[in-house]
Amino acid sequence: MNSEMLTVLHISDLHRTKGNPVSNTSLMSSILRDVDNYNLIGASKPDLIVVSGDIIQGSADVDNTSTPIKEQYSEALDFLIKLTDQLLSGNRSNVVIVPGNHDICWEQSFNSMLKIDESKVKCSKGLVKKEFLQQAMKTNSFIRWSWPERSFYRIEDKELYNSRLKHFCDFYNTFYKGQRNYSLEPNEQFDIFDYPQFGVTIVGFNSCFQNDHLNKAGAINSECIASASLCLRQYVKDGRLLMATWHHNTKGTPYEQDYMDGSFIKNLIADAVKIGFHGHQHKLEILREENNIIDNKGVVIFSAGSLCAGPREIPTGHNQQYNIVEISRASDREINVKALSRVKSPNSSFENPIWETGTINDISPLFEMKMDHSEMKKQSLGDVEAFIGNKAYKKAFELLIEYDLSDTWVRVFLLECCNQLDDYRSIIKYFIEPQNNAEAVALLDACLDYNDQETTKNILALTYIAESGDPSLNHLKEQLKRKLK
Repeated sequence: MNSEMLTVLHISDLHRTKGNPVSNTSLMSSILRDVDNYNLIGASKPDLIVVSGDIIQGSADVDNTSTPIKEQYSEALDFLIKLTDQLLSGNRSNVVIVPGNHDICWEQSFNSMLKIDESKVKCSKGLVKKEFLQQAMKTNSFIRWSWPERSFYRIEDKELYNSRLKHFCDFYNTFYKGQRNYSLEPNEQFDIFDYPQFGVTIVGFNSCFQNDHLNKAGAINSECIASASLCLRQYVKDGRLLMATWHHNTKGTPYEQDYMDGSFIKNLIADAVKIGFHGHQHKLEILREENNIIDNKGVVIFSAGSLCAGPREIPTGHNQQYNIVEISRASDREINVKALSRVKSPNSSFENPIWETGTINDISPLFEMKMDHSEMKKQSLGDVEAFIGNKAYKKAFELLIEYDLSDTWVRVFLLECCNQLDDYRSIIKYFIEPQNNAEAVALLDACLDYNDQETTKNILALTYIAESGDPSLNHLKEQLKRKLK
């Protein structure tokens, strides 16, 4: 990251509970009062605002939802614009918004489905046909089960079904003044927010893929995950600190179904995303997810409580809540991450909340940790590519060895420079633990010219090389073994 300190205001679940509404005036006055006191709790005024879904309450009325939903979005729009004006000098580009399950319009999902005749579902024995049941259980299935009616439904009008986020899209486009537009196509429902001035990039996902009035589970479209991954590659090269936000929590109890499968977290880790934000569960929680215990690559995930939900929608023992997350540079290779919880004090009224310091994971009032983050500045990497393009491999090499040599892009560029320079000593020095066949081939090839028997023996004994069955590696191994005799 480029700046010394970045402060993120993380709010979620702005929906107002029917019968327990809190006005925009009350919300604004309470938050601004709290921000004025940030210096007393060791926090800074926000640079970015992340809104992790559930902008409105929505409506369970499947006959006429448009009017109440439009009114709710109008109220939410007014609040977020005023909040942005007060905290970010009106810079709406510094606000990241994603949808939540409450933003799904049930009227559209209801009208897009038709009940399936029972005779088409069951066999002569009265049991559900095996092939039908298998189809219904697929991730991208257009079949739904209704418990109240004990009947199956099929999504017949896919265009109408996709329009269940139409009101959110209109709100999104209006908030960003047309500078950003939210697609109704499920495989396009993600957005990239890049902030070069802070050295960070945030990807916002829709975790309501296939979510509707009969399917409460959350999910992210696999094409969105893949497309976002391709987009983020350039930002990794540019040295951005990557973050992501979505709505649903990734863990739940055996009797819950309104959360989503957390396997996509592995994709985030693989794409070098370091920090995640979500909401939905109406309580603060901080999780550390790791890829495995060997490479120690992971992501820290912050869940925010509900900013506006009434008492009956908040878990027992919790209250209205939001997060302050501060990220600062500890060194060129490390960042500090600090989180503070702000929770409505028990003695303040719901209509006019007063915020106080809450506990993190029911233990501490403060969360702090150091995270690895190799600083790769855009200008320097631009120089590397320019030097390689001009065949100035020595200059590119000298720049690259200052970076994190475990980074994939750095290794690709560095290996190309070493090969072009015939620098066998550097290949052996920097690629002694090869991570792919190209590196292993280069390492074995370097041994052929290096003429050091002890080094050659050690490299041939490396697990990656010794156990590989790749023909090109086997050929080089045989050459080296004959040379050692």
